[in-house]
Amino acid sequence: MSYVKSGEFVDRAPDVVTLDNVSKVYDSAPGAVHALRNVYLGVTAGSFLAVMGKEKSGKTTLLKCLSGETRPSSGSLRRRAGAQGGVTVTWPTAEEGASSLEAALARRPELLLADDASEECGAALRRAVDERGVAVVMATTAPAVAAQADAVVFLDDGAVVDMIADAGPQAIRECLERAGGLGAGR
Repeated sequence: MSYVKSGEFVDRAPDVVTLDNVSKVYDSAPGAVHALRNVYLGVTAGSFLAVMGKEKSGKTTLLKCLSGETRPSSGSLRRRAGAQGGVTVTWPTAEEGASSLEAALARRPELLLADDASEECGAALRRAVDERGVAVVMATTAPAVAAQADAVVFLDDGAVVDMIADAGPQAIRECLERAGGLGAGR
């Protein structure tokens, strides 16, 4: 996987998708909402990334940018040559989620995206990474779910504030606390 910390890329393999200094601003009636602020992020094939943060921290907007559904206001989003936008997996119930995942995998995507992932979702996505080499980015507020990922990125007010790799639920909770209590945890 490759990630950016302090503006410097740490690269180990070609990225399926790269966000380079991406910001997203929604203009609304009372004022502009900065959903993402200068995000640098790379996702490689076969990697599993969890994104955590409190409500309105930018998790869903990040997934929408990765999927191609939303265009960044500034910065760039680059896909590896031939790579398509991410395929979003919906997970309203365990049964519907399994069907959604199978349908998504049948399209042979390089990138799967999951918002508000549950434990069932996290486990199934972990298998997709391990068995098929697909890259996965999932948003969750649950440390136990995030612990199934290779790395966890923490968002606050649209900015990446921390990242932890290969961590269990307790280490993720501690990182959340250090980062200002971004998630309620479950």
